Amino acid sequence: MRRSWSLRARVALASAVATTVVVVLVGVLASVLLTREQTERLDRSLVPGSPAVLGTFASTRADLAVTLRGPAGARRVSGPELPLSPLGIPTSVDVGGVAYRIRTAPGPAPGVLVTVGATEDDTRARVADRQRLVTGLGVVAVALAAGLGWLLAGRAVRPMRRLTTQAATLDRAAADPAEPPPTVRADGSRESEELADALSAMLARLHAEQERSTASLHAARDFAAAARHELRTPLTAMRTDLEVLRDHPDLPERDAVLADVLRAQGRVEATLTALGQLAAGDLPEASDREAIGVADLLRLAAEDARRAHPGLEVVVDEPPEGAVRASLEGLRMALANAVVNAVRHGGAGSVQLGAHGGADGGVVLTVDDDGRGLPADEREAVLGRFVRGSTAGAPGSGLGLALVAQQAARHGGEVRLGDAPTGGLRVSLAIGPDRAG
Repeated sequence: MRRSWSLRARVALASAVATTVVVVLVGVLASVLLTREQTERLDRSLVPGSPAVLGTFASTRADLAVTLRGPAGARRVSGPELPLSPLGIPTSVDVGGVAYRIRTAPGPAPGVLVTVGATEDDTRARVADRQRLVTGLGVVAVALAAGLGWLLAGRAVRPMRRLTTQAATLDRAAADPAEPPPTVRADGSRESEELADALSAMLARLHAEQERSTASLHAARDFAAAARHELRTPLTAMRTDLEVLRDHPDLPERDAVLADVLRAQGRVEATLTALGQLAAGDLPEASDREAIGVADLLRLAAEDARRAHPGLEVVVDEPPEGAVRASLEGLRMALANAVVNAVRHGGAGSVQLGAHGGADGGVVLTVDDDGRGLPADEREAVLGRFVRGSTAGAPGSGLGLALVAQQAARHGGEVRLGDAPTGGLRVSLAIGPDRAG
């Protein structure tokens, strides 16, 4: 409340100050113009030779003085004797302590000069009256401006008050990360609307960061739970083998036990790697999207496959022209896991990488192998985590195809498993608008 009161007071004070400045400027200008107008009016009345001056008017105006000058000297017609002034030029003089405005002009006879003068007291009094009137009106205008500023400021700060009320409840509105970010509205003035929009944008950013933090926490919890579940068996086997080696240093099956330990260690390492990739994929999507040429993507995936499996035959079909906006590392990892699944669990000796365009502008990446394939009734299940098919030919964590499905979902697509033309399994990874396998 104190802030609103202060704002109203400042608006009222600003209105009063602005009005005061305007009133002072207008008053000064009006005073100058009024003084000039009254002086010019007085000068117009000083016209020698007219009946108004030398006749009846001279006898009826006590403030009027007329002096004639001729060869015989100066003669007063009325009032005190006036000094001689430049011909035709109105001049202000002091006569006996009284301010006069005088004008000298040729008289009615040759060689005669007439000096006509009038006191400036009435003129000054009229100017002073007008100045007091302007000052009074100015004071009223300043007071009225301050009052109107006070009243209108109250209406002007209402949107800010509503904005303050909404801001006071934002912490409660944003407490549940599952709810959409709260929005702030303060209609009524452009400034309050701009501030409300800025607050809404800030809340949206905070909500997005909160979602990222929540997702990171869930990913960490899932990672811990999955690691505990998947690593317990190989670690227990390793411990048992190591205890046997410790208690029986001369064990004849020492080499076989060591081989078991190495296999268990490899399984642990592979599982940790897969879990780390899954945990990273569960995090909110980062801004790592870039335009990737389809041909470049397949070429990099083929190089990865040849490097990881030296004896594997890798064939790359002629890809369509164009590019996709995606995460290069994410797609390379997905294709690499599809190849690993074909080699390790399908027993494939060759894989074929290809791509074709989708109807809506998307791209479908395919990995075909010549391995054992997978029964149709298991193809949906093996896309889940820690699920292995019945034809798997080697130990594994059951996370390879889950990683492929995860990357497909992150790129707005999906994974489908089918029969490959080469006799094994086809993994189709649809990206973007196209969802067809």
